[in-house]
Amino acid sequence: MAKEQVSSILRALQILECFMDRETEWTLKELVEHLDMPSTTVFRQVSTLADRQYLVQDPVRKSYRVGPRLMLLASAILGQSDLRRVARAELEHLSDTVQETINLSVLLERDIFYLDKVETHRSIVCNTQIGGRAPAYATSSGKVMLSCQDAAFIDDYCEWMSRKAKPLTDSTITDPERLRDELVQARLNGYAMDVGEIEMGLICVAAPIYDMNRRVVAAVSISGPDYRMRQDQEDMIREVRQTATNISRLLGYRL
Repeated sequence: MAKEQVSSILRALQILECFMDRETEWTLKELVEHLDMPSTTVFRQVSTLADRQYLVQDPVRKSYRVGPRLMLLASAILGQSDLRRVARAELEHLSDTVQETINLSVLLERDIFYLDKVETHRSIVCNTQIGGRAPAYATSSGKVMLSCQDAAFIDDYCEWMSRKAKPLTDSTITDPERLRDELVQARLNGYAMDVGEIEMGLICVAAPIYDMNRRVVAAVSISGPDYRMRQDQEDMIREVRQTATNISRLLGYRL
């Protein structure tokens, strides 16, 4: 494949990756500034993606958002995920047991990616979405997966965090040294928590999922309002750890 064709594909992927971020809509100007690309290049790429329905343009605001073809592609990929399929029954059982929202997440670059979710029917639920992302440093799932990484990975993450981390609430940890302390505790305890760090009034507890090679591949978490989670905190910790262990065994993990 010609070098120019490869470069064009890479630019299109960079544009699509913007829509994986927490911003759901982008104007052409915002994409140009964010990607530091020539406006003509971005316009040409976005126009092609819109023609193919990977993006759609709001006729009033002139901003772009994810289109039906991209959502169909994402749905097909998620539907073929072995991890999601293997874990689903355990996630549903955990939801039935604790009556709170359950999330299955993987670490994707510096964020977590929500691979699956089981909603609770109780009032006040977690606002996560399958296919959405959140900063790893602000979530229990992110912290527990980070805690299982090697020292070089954690050093690199903390260096990035010192420059780029932004608070989502007044409780969000943005200090790399505080995060390091939490990662040490998470590794020792086998679980991590976030208390109003991603959403005020919400407490989440997560445990790591291992594969047959003893690598951390995901995390399962319980999320609920602080008054319910505090009341049953020890039960929540026990149940999420047991669910993570069950899923790990299904993936071939053995001590």
